Amino acid sequence: MRARLNARAGTCLLAMVLGVWGGGAWAGTPGARTVVTLAFDDGLEEQRQVLDMLSASGLKATFFIISGRVGQSSYMNLDDLRRLAAAGHDIEGHTLQHAELATLTPENQRLEICEDRLRLLSWGFSPTTLAFPFGSNDAVVNQTAAACGYNSARDVRGLMDTCGSCPAAETIPPLDPYEIRTPATVTRDDGLEQLQAWVTTTEAAGGGWVVVIFHFVEPDCTRRTYCVTPDVLRAFMGWLSQRAPMGTEVRTMQDVLGGAAQPAVHPVPQAPTDALKNPSLEDDANGDGVPDCWQLGPAHGGVVRAERSAEAHSGAWSYRLERVDASGGVASLQVLRDDGTCAPAVTPGRGSRVSVWYRASTPLHLEAAVKGADGTWKVWDRGPSLPPTEVWTEASWELPIALPADAFGLSVGVALEGVGWALVDDFGLADAAVPAASLVLDAPTGGEDFVVGEEVEVRWSTLGDVRTLDVAYLTEASATWVPVATSVENTGRLIWRVPDVPSREALLRVASTADETVSGVSAPFRILAEATQPGIAEPLPEEPPAEEVLDDGQMEGASGGCGGCGGAGTGQLFLAVAGGLFALSRSRARRRLEAPPTRGGHRAPHPCSSLGPGCCPHRPRHSARWQQGAPPGGEEDGQSGD
Repeated sequence: MRARLNARAGTCLLAMVLGVWGGGAWAGTPGARTVVTLAFDDGLEEQRQVLDMLSASGLKATFFIISGRVGQSSYMNLDDLRRLAAAGHDIEGHTLQHAELATLTPENQRLEICEDRLRLLSWGFSPTTLAFPFGSNDAVVNQTAAACGYNSARDVRGLMDTCGSCPAAETIPPLDPYEIRTPATVTRDDGLEQLQAWVTTTEAAGGGWVVVIFHFVEPDCTRRTYCVTPDVLRAFMGWLSQRAPMGTEVRTMQDVLGGAAQPAVHPVPQAPTDALKNPSLEDDANGDGVPDCWQLGPAHGGVVRAERSAEAHSGAWSYRLERVDASGGVASLQVLRDDGTCAPAVTPGRGSRVSVWYRASTPLHLEAAVKGADGTWKVWDRGPSLPPTEVWTEASWELPIALPADAFGLSVGVALEGVGWALVDDFGLADAAVPAASLVLDAPTGGEDFVVGEEVEVRWSTLGDVRTLDVAYLTEASATWVPVATSVENTGRLIWRVPDVPSREALLRVASTADETVSGVSAPFRILAEATQPGIAEPLPEEPPAEEVLDDGQMEGASGGCGGCGGAGTGQLFLAVAGGLFALSRSRARRRLEAPPTRGGHRAPHPCSSLGPGCCPHRPRHSARWQQGAPPGGEEDGQSGD
């Protein structure tokens, strides 16, 4: 017990020093309440049916995945995990091979924990919490979890029936974020009454947090100790969904804990260099289906496929991305946003040029993100659309502004814009000239619903000397930019009264009056004829014909494409410019649409300014492998229900 108290004190201090524990915005709201988290461990194939149960009850859950067993017999595969993430459920870590961590050497502990998280990140998930297999942890294990980038860790003891003096519930925030306490793991002997009792006992004690842990979900639990029947689980979820009037809520781990996902950390970190690692996508040492030092885009839904291909531009392998459903997420491949082992080190104020060889049946674009001095990654910018081509073609993009003054790392990649496939190979990164001026539209960020007649604040940031600007808007029904204001003083903000042009896809642009190639364009937003009410559909114009849809919008999360999207919070990028310091405020939620560069690195006018109505990019606000190995856990192979 004393060792556990010492471990708790040490990891609480470590969490404060690292700054990874800040609590969630939801967790910080006042008022006593009971919070229940439904946790499903191991990623067993029997848990596939849980998705339908959760959807029927309207609840969200957290799935702790043994990443080294994904795709093996008796375990869920990567497509299963993507469907869970698309439905809004948490995907978290449960080590690489479900090892008893406290018995391992520090090196093997780091391998189990860091490699586990590294794989989940490379597949496009954002794990922030680790579940200790068998509840096996001590101070060293807790500190390793933090060092590998986890913001918190979960035990399998500490509440209710696990000891005589244990409290009824965990506190919010938890007493120790690296040893979150729980009741005992659910077994076949725990019926509906026991599950309900854990909740009602917490309610009677004044509230708190109860994490209920499940493993196997089978109609016949006689062969499994750590098992619940579908009928009991379904009844428990239905009962929980009715307890909101009593102040009881069901939340995921991320809901309660909050905090952004930290960069990837390698088991054996290496010194950063300024070169791309594995640029020809040949190496896949861990066999997870993603090239070493690369990652897939955020797993936020849609039918997206990604795999190695022998149709290479050079060497043995290229990488194939495919998007088969227009309503789904975006398929993308990016340099792993890590601690510097893979992501190239960069020099602030220096321009960069990224290139790729590709074949594609749909438009795609290059994109970039930067890591700041605080260690977090911020989506930065995206390049112009690249046209489909049947033959291998090299495309390049000069990043439009100098690297920010606080940039220490760079991640580049490619994303599909429409339904179809692309083969990519042989990426390149080189220095490039820095343009004299640039405009960045900070608001609208994209994805908003504005009402006709509403006054909206338009904000932008400037690099270089831009004295006056023109502001204009565009909808899918217009062929050219419609002026809002011309030759206005560059104050960084303007109030725009939304015009009477209801639209599913509207854009705003700010451009230098002297040189309209220096411009910034928002990500798409909607214009509504009137404010929406629950259950009433928005009055919007008809969708354009399918043949007018050129490409897709942006993924949600911290991955890039359209210059940013879906995460919470705002990052600051500071650029040192000759003659002074310009502060460039960049929203992590911002998505951008830019025109292609012309000679000299300047921006060309937006393509919609000169083409007909059928040529305007249509960008909905949606976001967007396999292992072999051992049989599943349970008492049959030594698993102890965690």
